[in-house]
Amino acid sequence: MSTCFSGLMCHAPIVLPEVAGSRGAECARTTRAMREVAARAVASRPDRVVIISPHSPRHRTLWSAWRGRHRGDLGRFRAPQLQVDLPDAAEVADALGLVPVPHDAGAELDHGAMVPLAFLWQAGWRGPTAILARPWNAPEARAVGVELAALEGRTAVVASGDMSHRLKPGAPAGYDPRAQDFDDAFVAGLRAEDWDAALNAQPRERAAEDVIESTRVAMQAAGAPLNAEVLSYEGPFGVGYAEAVLADPAPPLYAVARKAIAAAVLGRDAPVPEGGEPTKGVFVTLHKNGRLRGCIGRITPTHERSLYDMIAQVAPLSAQHDPRFPAVSPSELDELDIEVSVLEPPEPVTDLATLDPRRYGVVVTSGWRRGVLLPDLEGVDTVEQQLRITRRKAGIRGHEPVEVERFEVRKVSPP
Repeated sequence: MSTCFSGLMCHAPIVLPEVAGSRGAECARTTRAMREVAARAVASRPDRVVIISPHSPRHRTLWSAWRGRHRGDLGRFRAPQLQVDLPDAAEVADALGLVPVPHDAGAELDHGAMVPLAFLWQAGWRGPTAILARPWNAPEARAVGVELAALEGRTAVVASGDMSHRLKPGAPAGYDPRAQDFDDAFVAGLRAEDWDAALNAQPRERAAEDVIESTRVAMQAAGAPLNAEVLSYEGPFGVGYAEAVLADPAPPLYAVARKAIAAAVLGRDAPVPEGGEPTKGVFVTLHKNGRLRGCIGRITPTHERSLYDMIAQVAPLSAQHDPRFPAVSPSELDELDIEVSVLEPPEPVTDLATLDPRRYGVVVTSGWRRGVLLPDLEGVDTVEQQLRITRRKAGIRGHEPVEVERFEVRKVSPP
C-alpha cells in the first residue's frame, strides 16, 4: 500500500521523564511532542514501524538492519524499567537486501532506536519493527525511503535524530556560535514544508548534527508533505531537539485545529485535510498555563464538507475572535493547549432531573437568545449552576421561561 505515517523524533534519553528526574521540566515541551508523534504513529494502524537510527551499527558502504527480536532498555541511563520487546519486521531487510546486524550477546539496542521505541511502546505499539542504519560512506547511494514506501502493507517511518550538539558552552560537542543558525534553518524548512531547504540547512559542518540523513529517508518514504507540522523545537541542554509530523493522511482533530490557528495567526494558508468524519457541531477550547484563552464553537454545522472543515472554520475564531480575550499572538502559539469537543445533536429536555453537568452540555433558548455550555467544566458541579451560567451567557434572566436541550460531547486533545 503506502507509508501511513512519517515523522521525526529526537533520541536524547533525558526527554523521558524516568531519565530526566528533576530536570524534566526543562524539556517538557519535547517530551509532550514525543508522546504525540508516537501516539499518531500508532494511531495510523501500521503493519510495521521502521526506525532510522544514526547510532545503530553501520556498514562501511551498505545499509544495515538489526535482525532478531528487538529487546532493550535504558538501564545505562539509570532507567532500567524502560524496556521494549518487539518482533522483527524481517520482511523489510529481506525486501531491501540490507546487511543483517544480529542481536548477539555483545550488542545493545542503541539509544537512537531505544528512545523513540520507548515512547512508541508507551503509546501501545507491540508490532513488527525494523531498525535501519545508513552506511558510513555513500549516503546517497540508495533512495531507501522510496523503497520503504513501496513495501506491501502499511508502514510508519520514524526518523531518529538530534540537531546541533553545539548550541551552548559546555554542550556535548563543544560550542559553536553558528550552530543555532543550522537549527533555525532546518526548523524553518520543516515549518514551510520546504524539504529541500531543511535538508540543505547550513552551516551543517559546524552543527555536529545527526538528523539530516535519517530525516531524508523519512521524507523519501512520505513522498511529499501531508498535513505536516513541527510540534516542538528547543535546545535546553545544548542539543537541538525537534519533533515533527512529515506525513499523516488522517490527522487527529486537535492537529487540524492547531494548524488552522497557526495559519490564521501567522497569515498563512492551511489546506483542510481530505476525508475525515461527517460534520457535526464543534467547539474549540484554548488554554494557556492552565487558564482559559478562548472558546468558540457551533452547535450544528452549516455548509461544511466534513468535521475537518468544521474545525478549520471554528478554531481560528477561538484564537482571534473570542470577545473575552485579545487575539492570540504568534509568540503564544507554542504555549496553547487545544481541546476539540465534538457535539452530538442536541435533544429536548422535559425533566431537569435528566441533566448531569459532568455528562451533558446544555443549550438554553428564549426567543432569539441562546446560550451554550459544554459539560464537565471545572467549578460547574450542579444542574442549577450549569443552567444559571448558561442563562447569563445568553442574557436570559432567571424568571424568563426557556427551552432546554442537552447534548453529549467527545473531547479530543493531545496525549
